[in-house]
Amino acid sequence: MKFLDDSKIPQHPYPELREVLNIFVGEIAAELKENLVGIYLVGSIASGDFDLDSDVDFLVVTKTELTEADMNRLQDVQIKVHNIDCYPAKHLEGSYISIGDLNDWRTVGQKKLYYFDNGSTTYEQTTHDNQWHVRWILRERGITLVGQRPESILRAVPLNELLDEIKASMLQSKEIFQGEINRPLSFCNSRFGQPFFVLTYCRMLHTIHTGTVQSKKAGAAWAKQFVDPKWGKLIDQAWNEREGVRFMVKIHQRAEQTLLDETLEFMNYAVVQIDNIKVQTSYESSTKGGG
Repeated sequence: MKFLDDSKIPQHPYPELREVLNIFVGEIAAELKENLVGIYLVGSIASGDFDLDSDVDFLVVTKTELTEADMNRLQDVQIKVHNIDCYPAKHLEGSYISIGDLNDWRTVGQKKLYYFDNGSTTYEQTTHDNQWHVRWILRERGITLVGQRPESILRAVPLNELLDEIKASMLQSKEIFQGEINRPLSFCNSRFGQPFFVLTYCRMLHTIHTGTVQSKKAGAAWAKQFVDPKWGKLIDQAWNEREGVRFMVKIHQRAEQTLLDETLEFMNYAVVQIDNIKVQTSYESSTKGGG
């Protein structure tokens, strides 16, 4: 199958990705038929920094809302693809959203969508992808596999909404992390979670500075140039520690307490920077008045 944005499908590091997407898209299109608006790739694969430890983030847009019966059939597709013996097949993560909900600003962060978590073959309902930053990635960076172009079905995301969401997420994430660092093993205090929070905060600060949503790699590179140099070593540690998280070993190992404490310090520092960073982007002028 030749995808609409065929040239944007990376050949490395997983050459088998294309065949996985062929099967996934073919099966989804066959199930949804006329109800399908489009199937898109978002996340790091869309930002251009897809690597060995990246999952494969997707978003499926439909004309009408799906039912439990629809999702049971789509879950069978997820299981079929997951049974393929390769990394991309086992790390598909994404949501299904109707075009009405996609363009209803009132539902953002409120309405739960049908969602498959990374590596899961069982759907759940969550607001995980019903967020401003996911809409931004879809419209501005999304890879169209089949269907209509994102910019033809989705209005530009208002910059103030994107930034407010990022700022609120920073505050909420810090509170969650702070509550977990001295507790028994959990995602937050694991060798998986600790670098995740450092790199996510770099990425969120980068978004506040640029008004765009880029990858963790781009966020880390930006942060090393713009934040206090004292944090450079922690950012490097986080990027190096991220390597190999795909093997799901580090998530079961507690991070060193000194690293957890330093990570919380960095998060506190980052939160203070929220109101000190001015957006420097042309995107601002193009989204004023949107909503």
